[in-house]
Amino acid sequence: MKRIAGRKIASPNIPTASTGDIAFLLIIFFMVATHFRTERGLKIDLPRAEMTERILKRRNVAAVWIDASGRMTVNDNWVNPAMITALMSEKVIENPELVVLLQADKDVKYGFVTDVLESLKDARALKVTFATSYAKAGGGG
Repeated sequence: MKRIAGRKIASPNIPTASTGDIAFLLIIFFMVATHFRTERGLKIDLPRAEMTERILKRRNVAAVWIDASGRMTVNDNWVNPAMITALMSEKVIENPELVVLLQADKDVKYGFVTDVLESLKDARALKVTFATSYAKAGGGG
């Protein structure tokens, strides 16, 4: 008896040579099309300062915004002083070198600023700086 050779079933051949090119193009597309959102904060009018020092490193900085009516935001989220304590205590645990940038309107009641400072003290965020606007002296007085 003669044995009949079975037919070989051909497996489908999917070309994968251009897969790397496609992945590279997708990465480029998403890098170009992605918009990195920065913190907007609140509309505030900062108090003026005669002397100021610029913070060069933004890596270890967290901003707290207080507008003239006393509304507060952290990371573009509305907060109250108790929430500031919880948020900042987590951030201080993650980064002990954290500096809190307090951006308060020049017309805000000082009680709101005191509440925020007490919340930051409770959160152990002891490195606090106040944001001010600085206009270079133009000579006219």
